[in-house]
Amino acid sequence: MRFMIFVQCQPGKATEVGMSLAKKGLPDIEEIYSISGEWDLMVRARFTKGHNFETDVLETIFEDQWDKIRRTQTVIAYRVYNPDDASWE
Repeated sequence: MRFMIFVQCQPGKATEVGMSLAKKGLPDIEEIYSISGEWDLMVRARFTKGHNFETDVLETIFEDQWDKIRRTQTVIAYRVYNPDDASWE
């Protein structure tokens, strides 16, 4: 399954949180984006079945960063639509 995890950081902590996640080199983290608006970061992740999302995923990703994070919101992606695969007739 693919997850989009939106992260709202404590003021001034977005770069620190983003760099910490990137340095971990977790194989399940595909990309980390700095974004504008209500959220500071968007983490694109893919996890295999059998993971407990709360303990295996969120705790692993943010284990040393919780004090720098205000809140998160997770969206589960079910299907990927790739424009390169679409027929534009």
